[in-house]
Amino acid sequence: MKYFILFFLLLSSLESELDKKWVSNKNCEACHQDISKHWETSRHSNSHFSKNDLYKKSLEYMVLKNPKLIFDEIKIKCAKCHNPRISKTSIKDDEKILLALGVDSIKKEFRDILNNEQMKHGINCVVCHNIDEIHLDKEIGSQGLDGVKFGVQGTMFGPFEDTKSPYHKTQYKAHFANDSATLCFTCHYSHNNEQGIEVYSTGKEYDSIQSDEGCKSCHMSKKKKGVASNYSKAGEKPKVRMVRDHRFSSVDNSTILQDNIDIKSYKEEQNLIIELSNNSPHSIPTGYGLREIVIIVQFYNKDNKKINQKQLEVLGALWHDKKGKATLPFMATIKVKDTRIAPKSTQQYTFTLPKGAKSATYILSYRFINKKMARIIGVSDPFFLKEYKIKEESLDL
Repeated sequence: MKYFILFFLLLSSLESELDKKWVSNKNCEACHQDISKHWETSRHSNSHFSKNDLYKKSLEYMVLKNPKLIFDEIKIKCAKCHNPRISKTSIKDDEKILLALGVDSIKKEFRDILNNEQMKHGINCVVCHNIDEIHLDKEIGSQGLDGVKFGVQGTMFGPFEDTKSPYHKTQYKAHFANDSATLCFTCHYSHNNEQGIEVYSTGKEYDSIQSDEGCKSCHMSKKKKGVASNYSKAGEKPKVRMVRDHRFSSVDNSTILQDNIDIKSYKEEQNLIIELSNNSPHSIPTGYGLREIVIIVQFYNKDNKKINQKQLEVLGALWHDKKGKATLPFMATIKVKDTRIAPKSTQQYTFTLPKGAKSATYILSYRFINKKMARIIGVSDPFFLKEYKIKEESLDL
């Protein structure tokens, strides 16, 4: 009996490991060239901490401020969404002790688990397209790999009923074909930190307006003619289908904010009014709680010289720890303020005209993290420190 149990445990561990041919998108791009090319520009392709400085520095800061946390423990916990094909989903108490003691053998075991090729390829083809069933419990919030059932390795699920491939089995699944947000909400619905503070709520924001738009039309693309696979039999051309881009649009690889924010600016008495309308089904910004939209206004006199009175407005959230100091959302005991634009709503921002102002220029930009917290946790990658310009406009007053 004990040999059977050992065999079963060995089989279970082997099934959690991906076959080498599925761990990398390099084995997919020969047939899925456009899809793979777009995916490489996405944040999905950079979801591992080795490729994401903000993610890595956030983990390091959380461990620094909480000596009870084990670094590898929190990496495994976060991997449920950041790297859902991780082969180990929990950490035992005795493993925590050995890691804390710095035992080389256990350190190597976890290093191999957390830094192997499949993990470093982030949220790639086999993460999404091997999902057989989705069990999203909105009361719990984002569950990542705990909210899905993966299919048999070698079967890729997708939106078409007539696909055939010589390299893997294919099967139709409705969660790829329809516009439902359910697949995305497995990781992007909502999450409470250990203090019970809700640190992001993209899915709840979406549900609050009872939208049926889904995520795909904005963060992928609207359906258009193209090819899902470049493979074809000799003498035939690849089949033309209605497909979507796989860039999973963000501010760095698309015009998603320009496309979803309407901007009006005008003078009203002695004020400059900037009006922002959020056309998306979630707040702007949404997701990670330190993202910001920044409005900077500079005024000029009749000689087109700057008036030394630049004005600033920040749209975002502020989080404090139990000592009342700014901290990461995942460590916060309170959300002090939230000035984001709610879904499908409009906000006005008023800037007082300084004496002698005859014209103004405003710049609307996006930050992945506010400057203060970037300094505190030590973010150094220019990608996350850059301000992504949404719009710049000058107007006479």
